[in-house]
Amino acid sequence: MKKTSLFIVLLLQLSSCIVQSPKYTSFEQIKALKLGMSKGEVEKFLGVEAYNLKALTDTSEVYIYVYRVIDRRTLAGFTEPTNGKKTQGKYMQMEVAYSLEGKVINIESCTLCPDNLVTTSKINFEKILAFITVTLPVILVYIGFQNN
Repeated sequence: MKKTSLFIVLLLQLSSCIVQSPKYTSFEQIKALKLGMSKGEVEKFLGVEAYNLKALTDTSEVYIYVYRVIDRRTLAGFTEPTNGKKTQGKYMQMEVAYSLEGKVINIESCTLCPDNLVTTSKINFEKILAFITVTLPVILVYIGFQNN
């Protein structure tokens, strides 16, 4: 019985969301980037590697970096310009263009990039509940026969 209870508890603990997200940097680090930095300097400064290669031309390479903005949470009806609690916001993408010499020549937000950076998969609680309600009585009956 202890094994069954432990199994059910573990199953319920593991039934939360599984989230896949990219490595990201902060908005403050993005704001501090400078034109003329090398790709190595940018990645060392941001603490992440490029997320994707957007374009490769005869004159430049454009890489995508991911960062998160800071949002604030407030109660509806009590929104003021600076009140609320700071929280992690959504993932954003930034384009950094490098010259053939490897120096930053342009930094801009990627407005046309897809907004599918986070993948969430949830376990279906209804199926778990159905599984438990069917199998638990069978296990209890089996344990009852074992004890007689």
